Amino acid sequence: MNFANRVDRAARNAPERRAVADPGASLTFAELARASDRVASALRSLGVEVGDRVAIAAPSGVAFVATHLGILKRGALTVPLNQRFDERQAEYVLSDADAELVVTAGGNPTVGADSRPAYTHDDLLKRGDPAHGTVPRKAADGAEILYTSGTTGAPKGVIHTHGNVEANARALVHYKEWTREDVALTVCPCFHVTGLNVTTTPFLDLAATNHLLPGWDPEAALTAIEQYGVTYTFMIPTMVLDLLEADTEAYDLSSLETVGVGGSPMPSERIDAVEDALGCALLEGYGLTETTPLAAFTRPEDAGRKPGSVGRPANEVVDLRIEDPDTGEALPRGERGELLWAGDTVTPRYTRDQLTADRFVRRPVDGTGRRPDPGSGPGSGISDGGTGSHRRWLRSGDIGWLDEDGYLHVVDRLADMFTTGCGDVHPREIESVIYGLDGVEAVTVVDSRDEVRGTTVAAVVQPRAGADLDDATVVRACERDLADHEVPDRVVFVDEFPTTATGKIDRQRLRDTV
Repeated sequence: MNFANRVDRAARNAPERRAVADPGASLTFAELARASDRVASALRSLGVEVGDRVAIAAPSGVAFVATHLGILKRGALTVPLNQRFDERQAEYVLSDADAELVVTAGGNPTVGADSRPAYTHDDLLKRGDPAHGTVPRKAADGAEILYTSGTTGAPKGVIHTHGNVEANARALVHYKEWTREDVALTVCPCFHVTGLNVTTTPFLDLAATNHLLPGWDPEAALTAIEQYGVTYTFMIPTMVLDLLEADTEAYDLSSLETVGVGGSPMPSERIDAVEDALGCALLEGYGLTETTPLAAFTRPEDAGRKPGSVGRPANEVVDLRIEDPDTGEALPRGERGELLWAGDTVTPRYTRDQLTADRFVRRPVDGTGRRPDPGSGPGSGISDGGTGSHRRWLRSGDIGWLDEDGYLHVVDRLADMFTTGCGDVHPREIESVIYGLDGVEAVTVVDSRDEVRGTTVAAVVQPRAGADLDDATVVRACERDLADHEVPDRVVFVDEFPTTATGKIDRQRLRDTV
């Protein structure tokens, strides 16, 4: 069930339909199938064997997609390189993944060329034969290795199987109610799970058109929506907030039906403003690199029903268990606990055995899981899902709860929570209060150290241009709505936030500076 077969199927059924495009290139499905065949053939001639790992150092675009599919057709695993990793981080990933070679495109430097061969995408197209056949793969065979950002330690390599990718793509197409007439815009980078598996692989599976931007640019995104009649795009919250600062009224966005948002918490106080500016529904979702990323999301029919919720778990492909992080006991609906996931989109393992052992646990099935006797099953992507009364669960490191209607609310990352002398602090809850103030563009709450008091609460605020905002206003709002120990001890104003390679606010760097 090699996932790359999807492009060949689309090439047979709709050869002239546009498959992928970027600002400099465009390929039909027939052309994309031939290009990926050439890449696969070239890799074979270079000695790449089935099961080998091949890295891609390229921005999102036509060359990335054709190379990715070519690697899969060869029966190898794709290792996309984070475009913002420095030489040390890139070399760590290449060594950790045991990459045989690097494929570059878009003028990227040949990262890792000193330690392994590097070829451009154009090199492979010239070298390859378009008659290459796709190597068969099983559902449990590896397809790609995606790396987490590495802001709190070394990047973690997450292995997705062909079964994971297929289950994720099919479920998103089903839940989002997309058709082949839909047009996607990919603005998140394809080295990240959102760019690769929220739009790119599902729209390949659907045989629908996907436009990709090589980097984030609000004006370029708005132009693409207008020019290409985009019906769906997915963004992280910082991108969505950037659009609020743009002149959206200068663009015809009438084709846009929904915008997905996830990757980090979306300020619920801004949802109405975004929907008004874009003229469509904003649908929140939740996922991890480890869940390919489908785990929970707001369905189109649920738009506006539960602001602040990330929607309902995708019960057709995953199970959710909520447990006490200290005892491992399952918690009843309504109580906060760590989110654990199992199912078809959940990775079977990391590249490092110790990390796999640390993040996966065996727990009873009853808890909040949906199936009384789950097993690994065909296409589950779980190599040892377990049978009987226990199964294998991924610990997410996130704290959340299910409400009475089955909607998931994510409270915070366990790693972001901290304790002061008076109690536990959930940064997201404090941020929500501060976002309610006029003049706040963005806010992040982190723990800081005081030589006398120990751990204290620091609110880092980015005001809107021209806003009349001071620390006393922020503190008063928190005193009104929060417990005493949650009120910020310090309010720090900044012009902009440090961000990770995927555009999320970098909390670790903030902790080091406040």
